[in-house]
Amino acid sequence: MWLLLSLLLFTFSFSQVIDRITIEGNRYVPEDVITGLLKSRVGSEYSPDLVREDIERLWRTGFFESLEVYKEEKNGRVELIYKVKDLPVIYKIEFVGNKKIKSEDLEKKIGIETEVGKIDVEELTKGFTSSPALEEKLEVQRKLKLGRVLSLEELELIKRRIQQAYFKEGYPNVEVSYEIVPKKGASKVVYYIKEGEPEYVSSITFIGNKAFRSGRLLDLMETKPPSLIAFRFKPPYSEEVLKEDIKKIEDFYRSEGFLEAKVSYSVKAEGPKRNITIKIEEGPRYKLKSLKVEGNNYFSYSEIVQNILKKNKGNFYRSEVIDKIIQNAKDLYSSIGFLNVEVSKDEKVDPREKVVEVTLKVNEGEPVYVDQIHIKGNYETRDYVVRRELRFQEGELANQGEIERSKTRIFNLGYYQDVSIEPVPKERNKWDFDVRLIERFTGQFSIGLGYNQVTKLSGFVSVRKGNFLGTGDIAGISVSYGSYYKDNSLSYTKKWFLNKPIDLTGSLYDRRIDYTTYTVERTGLDFIFSREFAEYWKAYVGTSVQRVRYSNISPNASPVIQQEAGTRQSRKLLFGIQRDTRDNYLMPTKGALTTLDYSVAVPVLGGNERFNKVVLSHQQFIKDSIFDTGLILALRGTVGFVEPYGSNKTVPLDERFFVGGDFTIRGYKYGYAGPLDPNTNDPVGSTKELILSAELNYPLYKNVLYGAIFYDTGLGANNLKDFKLQNFRSGFGAGIRFITPFAPIKLDLAFKTKKVPGDTSRSKIHFVLGFFF
Repeated sequence: MWLLLSLLLFTFSFSQVIDRITIEGNRYVPEDVITGLLKSRVGSEYSPDLVREDIERLWRTGFFESLEVYKEEKNGRVELIYKVKDLPVIYKIEFVGNKKIKSEDLEKKIGIETEVGKIDVEELTKGFTSSPALEEKLEVQRKLKLGRVLSLEELELIKRRIQQAYFKEGYPNVEVSYEIVPKKGASKVVYYIKEGEPEYVSSITFIGNKAFRSGRLLDLMETKPPSLIAFRFKPPYSEEVLKEDIKKIEDFYRSEGFLEAKVSYSVKAEGPKRNITIKIEEGPRYKLKSLKVEGNNYFSYSEIVQNILKKNKGNFYRSEVIDKIIQNAKDLYSSIGFLNVEVSKDEKVDPREKVVEVTLKVNEGEPVYVDQIHIKGNYETRDYVVRRELRFQEGELANQGEIERSKTRIFNLGYYQDVSIEPVPKERNKWDFDVRLIERFTGQFSIGLGYNQVTKLSGFVSVRKGNFLGTGDIAGISVSYGSYYKDNSLSYTKKWFLNKPIDLTGSLYDRRIDYTTYTVERTGLDFIFSREFAEYWKAYVGTSVQRVRYSNISPNASPVIQQEAGTRQSRKLLFGIQRDTRDNYLMPTKGALTTLDYSVAVPVLGGNERFNKVVLSHQQFIKDSIFDTGLILALRGTVGFVEPYGSNKTVPLDERFFVGGDFTIRGYKYGYAGPLDPNTNDPVGSTKELILSAELNYPLYKNVLYGAIFYDTGLGANNLKDFKLQNFRSGFGAGIRFITPFAPIKLDLAFKTKKVPGDTSRSKIHFVLGFFF
């Protein structure tokens, strides 16, 4: 409550000047914050109306329990005294009585932080209508030095969000109360939660659905029935969520041409169990009588519609099909710079004939040019690191394809969790663009585990600095140890050397892998010079100087392995070319990666190896665009040759191809899809390889969890005549892919089509932690 004394007695004044403004009684809200909200100023003319507005403005912030304003006059000058009682600063929020939902989960669900100085004011005020009062409130919050002042309105908002979180978890009878607890000059808010008894879904039954199976409708719903396969034993029941689900089903039916569809529900209670019956009155299905496009001058009807209508089985009216055509039109116009194109939809529904006539009206607008590009969110990265990846610049035509390509290039740097490029319309044909980044923690000390079929389980300690000093360079030192594996390395990559798309990489390493019957160690130095010479193309040249040592060779090992005993020097020249059009380096959904690698060992500087090695690899990624199921088809093919030259008659063992295993043909142990020693059944590698693979991935949860089925086939051999279909080794199976912030995880169960000596099991589990290829 607030009082306005004296002001009511003097409603009119002649040219009185405000000599002084005094704030009294404020304990938490700083005086400068209060005076900053006042329009009455020292030295300005006194106005009762203006003072009244100031009082209303202060009251709207919600941070005062009471407000009183007094006016004192002396020699024609006015002093205003604001006596306030402000609400306490909240330094902490606690939850008591919550068992079903942990405090940290509650914090996430209701969108707040519970420690001093971390409360997200904008998140708390979501749902409030934007207004001057809200802006004033936010301004006060931003200026407070200690903790936060929470208004009664905000405290109630938090309470409602706690209740909603419990409703969705199946606790409709939850009770929430709160109290403000003073402590050490500040206060904390304690929310007391009485969870009550849970309610859960026992069954969901659909009645009347003929066009769509029940499973298809269940996919639309957040409410789910029990399922042993999905580990849903007591799925929560929430009537609020169920009502939203019913609306989703009804919208789905209407979008599929059932314009008269009606969906209702009933719930039968049996103690905590809820049996749900959903009744569907589908009604007639409307057909698409005609589709017209008007206002299109730059693209023809056939270019805009393409073959999208042909995929519309039964010629039914489906809003999804119309939306795809609209989006295709926008994509076409955006590709030539018409980013402000508008496509409106005019539908004429004939209830008697049960048909819909659709007219798309295209307002082409005019070409949009780039005015200014702003880089935002790059607290570590320097602007030029981002700008050099952009494929559109100030003053140029804003081409959507180049904008999307820029986004992909920036993300594939590996420094950012998320990248978006947002247009900011200004003038009619000149727009700004905001490149918004969420940076990763690229400088880190990390400890972890890695696993694959060759190295087994290994631990690593790594100090790595990607985006070194914000320049985009990469510096790192790592130490990795396992029972069968060691990899210690020091490396540095200089990005954009001489301000050109050139990368210089130097690495020093000491590696060891313990195989079943021998150990191989490599100590060396690599230096690689790579250059991007076209948009998707990169070439590299380099050199590798290594000392290679074979030891711990078992007496029962193959003679091929035994002859490798000892130490040799390797000097190699490296060449390669790559074309990469993938949209995402972690889990591509489209595009391709083609690489051609050539290495030659030369007898210089003490080198005693002589061989040529060529490997050609191609990966193609295709996302289902016909049925829009989210399926991703990944095809991979690899062919390799390695041959000695000069006086050398054999190829070093570790330069041969070991086909079979995690990264070649699954279902087989490492190397067992290639030549084997006839006496020991040990894999001895091949001089030629051919590997073909097809994998179908389906997103199970967002872009994090994928299910997969796959088929691998191929062979490692020493003679071309051995590459016959009857000799091929093949494997097939299913698995999951889990993209975590730390490392991707792949788990596959594979079955071999042909058993081989030394590897007679029918199936094999392949687990890879750290990388896929």
